[in-house]
Amino acid sequence: MIKIHYGQSPLLFINFIILFYSLGVYMMMKTPEISKSYTHLFCLIIVNLILAFYFTLRKYKLTFLLYLILFFLLGVMRYLSFTFIADDNIKNYDNQEVTLTGIICQMPKIRQDSAGIYHLTYVVDTKSIKQKEEKTTTGKVYLYQKQKNLDNLAKINDTISATGTIRLIQNYHNPNLIDRELSAQEEGIYATFSIGKQNLKILNTSDKFSLQEFCYQIEQSFLQSMYQTMPENDANMIFAMLFGGYNIEKDILEAYSITGIIHILSVSGSHISLISLFLLSLGKFLHLPRFFNLILLLILIIFYTILCGASVPVMRASIMGLLSIIALYLEEKSTAQHLLSIIALILLLFNPLLLFNISFQLSFASTAGLVYLMPILRSKLNKLKLPSLLIDNLALTMSAQIFAFPIIIWYFTSLSLSSLLANLIIIPLLEILIILGLIAFILGFIFPFITKILFIFASLILSISNEATFLLTKIPFASIYVPPLDFPAILIYYSLIFITLNIKIRKYLYLLLQKYKFITYICSISLIIFSCYFMIKPSPLQIHFIDVGQGDACLIITPHQHSILIDTGGSINSDFDIGSYVDLPYLRHYGINKLDYLILSHADADHSGGASSILQKIPVNHLIIADEDKDLYAKILKLPLNNPLLAKAIIAKENTTFNLEDIHFQFLQNDEKENLKSSNDSSNVLKLTYHNFSVLFTGDLPQTQEKYLLNKNIASTILKVAHHGSKTSSSQEFLEHVRPQLAIISVGKYNSFGHPNKEVLDRLNNLPTKILRTDEKGAIIIYTDGYNFSFKTFLN
Repeated sequence: MIKIHYGQSPLLFINFIILFYSLGVYMMMKTPEISKSYTHLFCLIIVNLILAFYFTLRKYKLTFLLYLILFFLLGVMRYLSFTFIADDNIKNYDNQEVTLTGIICQMPKIRQDSAGIYHLTYVVDTKSIKQKEEKTTTGKVYLYQKQKNLDNLAKINDTISATGTIRLIQNYHNPNLIDRELSAQEEGIYATFSIGKQNLKILNTSDKFSLQEFCYQIEQSFLQSMYQTMPENDANMIFAMLFGGYNIEKDILEAYSITGIIHILSVSGSHISLISLFLLSLGKFLHLPRFFNLILLLILIIFYTILCGASVPVMRASIMGLLSIIALYLEEKSTAQHLLSIIALILLLFNPLLLFNISFQLSFASTAGLVYLMPILRSKLNKLKLPSLLIDNLALTMSAQIFAFPIIIWYFTSLSLSSLLANLIIIPLLEILIILGLIAFILGFIFPFITKILFIFASLILSISNEATFLLTKIPFASIYVPPLDFPAILIYYSLIFITLNIKIRKYLYLLLQKYKFITYICSISLIIFSCYFMIKPSPLQIHFIDVGQGDACLIITPHQHSILIDTGGSINSDFDIGSYVDLPYLRHYGINKLDYLILSHADADHSGGASSILQKIPVNHLIIADEDKDLYAKILKLPLNNPLLAKAIIAKENTTFNLEDIHFQFLQNDEKENLKSSNDSSNVLKLTYHNFSVLFTGDLPQTQEKYLLNKNIASTILKVAHHGSKTSSSQEFLEHVRPQLAIISVGKYNSFGHPNKEVLDRLNNLPTKILRTDEKGAIIIYTDGYNFSFKTFLN
């Protein structure tokens, strides 16, 4: 039997503590309304601690359960305390125009758009705001500014003042997207502050020495010397590998993502591991004393961390990277396992939000793979009599990917089958490149000529690596779709790994199953019956209103997995590709790898802007557009007018209908188009009917066109409210004809149009109709069997 009540299994005990602490944090993140009483929670923790101490002294067998409950409560408490917002926090001034005073605490990030305008992003530690009166504040903000040139840049520790609007950090609230709000809050950043082209007033220029600014200037000098020797794109990419923070071409990012080596393009634990490994090998070659070599390694890693900005992710990468080296080189692997668990617990106690941070999740999972699984795989592979370098690379790649598998699938919904080849062929080349780059950086201060030679070699290696990566993306099944695992499945996955690796637990479970054979058989049969029931159970029709900000996008999934996408969202005034970064991840999350129909209500960017990326990335059987000039669609879809897909596009008319399974789709149009004033007037109106259930999709249809639909059968169970709730749509007469039970408004928070309009909301409430909005609820999913319907929302 497994004993942990007296400390016989400390590693198991620590891991269970991490699990229960994480469950406490996770529960509070999902259900924050459960408890807001800090006093009661604190009393529970104190009582539990006293009981645990008492039963420890009495050596009671189940004492460990009290400690697990204690850490569960501690997880609840830490999440509440970490996410507590003080009265003077800048977050409390959401959507208010203020004059803000604060101190610059990071070097600005600079991006130049196609028009030559510079976009600057500062991080400001706020000190006070002024509206009618001045008040002190706490918390940091992202400050956004546009400039024609780079004159008058603020520097670290400068005190600045600016007038603008405070707004909370926005995220697209859809499943499997990285949460920008939590990531920012981890660094104490709570809001954005946009001042446009207004002047940023520097109240006080600091003369203090700033290590961050000093490192930044060194980095920029190094980058400029790279520009003089190699192509700009190569320089930016190598620089990103060494120090992070620079844009990389989209096609290269995609290729590295497909082959599963995208982590090499930013500062991560693998960088620290590589640098540590190189320095240890160099010290061994030079016959340096072991203790001296380790101290030198520690100093150089600290220096590299500071040089990279000493941000929270970089410091975390340094810790995990050093831990990886310890794991690989300690003769007693259990020491590395204990160390990993203790470091993870300390980091989570310090910052519980790390539990939801993709960087921490992947770093911890990969390092756990190296600590627990790599020695086993290496011993198994040694039997194949392969070269030791190949065995080490195979064992490292496989162990890291096995442990990180559920996390990779959750965020990226794909498994890279080319990853093994990429890690064996390309990663060693890039590792040589990184070492060359760092040597060039060091020698650049003494031997500039040698540095230029190293730059040439680095650029050559990069070109070879990129070409090899592009070739790997073209092999069959380079990347395959894998549906994301839900939380219970992830728990089962890691439990199975845990059981497989732990001999004591395997033996204990085997004896338990032997002892209770009858119960085991009953449970197994019940599980099989339960699984078969869910496999043959009829699926409902699903209608997903995707959160695309100020725009429309709706995914329809039929009971037999046919799919229709109505609109895609998008923006005219943004470089953000909503098709690639919002629509496609959403489709993949729900297993959609092709579309039966892509329907664009009209050619406005907020409805069709993401369609171009979708058409490039996944097959679309039918494209349906509005009765507008095709050159408008050619422009928005980035296609030539003679493109076969555009030539075959179906223009929706009054009599345009189609069926998928038992679902009927009918366009309800005004075919008399003489007095159309805008693209909105041409909006497709589509009615979906499934038995007794129906949905009316209205695009941006204005009131002037709604009157043509009043003599048609527009009564519907659900209404997609036209034009994001604008006052120019949704007349009283029209809404009375539809009389929806549920109205969906797809709208972006802080939009400049004032959508949705209060009058429209009042009209809907007076019907009465339940209203759901994507800016408040995130993605909204409707489930129906054709007679009854239910819904769930991403938020709340």
